[in-house]
Amino acid sequence: MTPGFEHRPLPEALLTDTDGRIAFVGSLDDARTRAARMEAHVREVDLRGAALLPGLIDAHSHFSGISQYFTAADLTDATSVDDIVTRLQDFATHSDIPLDNGVILGVGYDNTTLAGHRHPTRHDLDKVTTDVPVLAVHVSSHMIVANSKALAMAGITRDTPDPAGARFGREPDGTPDGLCQEPAAMFAVYRALDSRMKINPLVLADAMQDEYLSHGITTAQDGATTAGWADNLALLASARRLRLDAVAYPMHGQDIDGIFDRHRGYVGSHYVNHLRFGGVKLILDGSPQGRTAWVSEPYAPGPEGDDFHGNQALDDANVRAFAKWAIDDGLQVMAHCNGDAANEQFLDEYGRAYDESTNARKDELRPVMIHCQLTRRDQLSRFNDYHMIPSFFVSHCWYWGDVHLKNFGEERGRRISAVRDAADFALPYTFHTDSPIIRPNLLEAVWCAAARRTRSGAELDPKQRVGVADGLRAITANAAYQYGEEHDKGTLEVGKLADLCVLERNPLDVPANADGVPDESLRGLRTLATYKTGTQVWPR
Repeated sequence: MTPGFEHRPLPEALLTDTDGRIAFVGSLDDARTRAARMEAHVREVDLRGAALLPGLIDAHSHFSGISQYFTAADLTDATSVDDIVTRLQDFATHSDIPLDNGVILGVGYDNTTLAGHRHPTRHDLDKVTTDVPVLAVHVSSHMIVANSKALAMAGITRDTPDPAGARFGREPDGTPDGLCQEPAAMFAVYRALDSRMKINPLVLADAMQDEYLSHGITTAQDGATTAGWADNLALLASARRLRLDAVAYPMHGQDIDGIFDRHRGYVGSHYVNHLRFGGVKLILDGSPQGRTAWVSEPYAPGPEGDDFHGNQALDDANVRAFAKWAIDDGLQVMAHCNGDAANEQFLDEYGRAYDESTNARKDELRPVMIHCQLTRRDQLSRFNDYHMIPSFFVSHCWYWGDVHLKNFGEERGRRISAVRDAADFALPYTFHTDSPIIRPNLLEAVWCAAARRTRSGAELDPKQRVGVADGLRAITANAAYQYGEEHDKGTLEVGKLADLCVLERNPLDVPANADGVPDESLRGLRTLATYKTGTQVWPR
């Protein structure tokens, strides 16, 4: 790991050039002297005590999914199934959704916080309407509930078999109850409703980007790009509507060759109008809070029985073949792995593909294991063998830590997001928010990694804490390294892009308790301004 920047002298000023790069970092007097020698007009901005950081870098989220914030009912803090129904009814009333070609969509419900802890059913959503498809998306985005109209349009009946690695919830007689768990089941519904769910990306582009830019993020990710959203992103780029850098990863199951053929100019390590396709995506299991993550030791007894291990999304041969194709083609692989069984599969099969590949540059690909909720220490010890990077959804500690304790017991549950173990192996770990699952607040992730506290106040394994400085590195320098962009981003150094984030105060100055845990105010630090290549892009 690089020496901690918290021990370096803080510069007083930064100077950018006309190419949008950093020209000088140092004392204010030297910056003014250099500025006076520049031929172009130089504007001096006094931050008046605010803190200047490198632009924050989103190591994993779903840029396309941010559209849900503006096109769906917000179910994130619903307290009961009846509350979900009421919110969907209100949304339908005020959104003027067409009866003949619309979908009533709600996103973000969490059954673990609902009265009774149950998922809604098709019968519940039928109370909204039986004339229009109604969908409620779980907070994990790994399950949806569909009303009877949506199930009928998708042709899902009691005779429909469960897809591999996924399942349809069922009533006692086998009739679907509306719950669709994991992508293979969800996409059976989405495909049937696709023509009704089209959006105009040009209309939403600025609002979607502001979600990131308002949190100081200058590089965002679309971490499971569909063919339709590949086209949308290319449209935004060609129209010069992107104000931040967007990196897209088409996912397994899509026509990736077709996507790359249509958008060949955007594939690779260089951005064109702020867009590039950086690699490909695999989903190997589900959600730990939804009890679909694939684990080696069973979940605590629940409705699935006493020996339930979650969902394996793909068989070994499929994973290995996909990894081999990607390595041979020089593509970075991102793999969604929450449970330790999924982690083991990715390490094993990527490792076999890596050993088989004759690509002379395979060491440069930097595969990423995404989420890493239950990654074991022995697994982290293998990452360096393949130059693999762990990206932690460490905000799980706060949002679902209590649920993990219930699902996995004290020993496993307290150890989720084992960031300190990754640091012990000198891995350049990163943090992410998986937005739209939660808002793209990377400072909240830094606080979660340092505090390891749940909503109820329970303390998770304190030995896995990392300090604020290390957390900031995870969302700047390490994240730049994950993308292979460490020469352009991640630190305030001469020659790098002037991607900048202005915070109301220095995160390193947030007070901490006797155990070194920072005050909760860290997660709420406001971004005052965000700059991309030296130009202010937020606020607009």
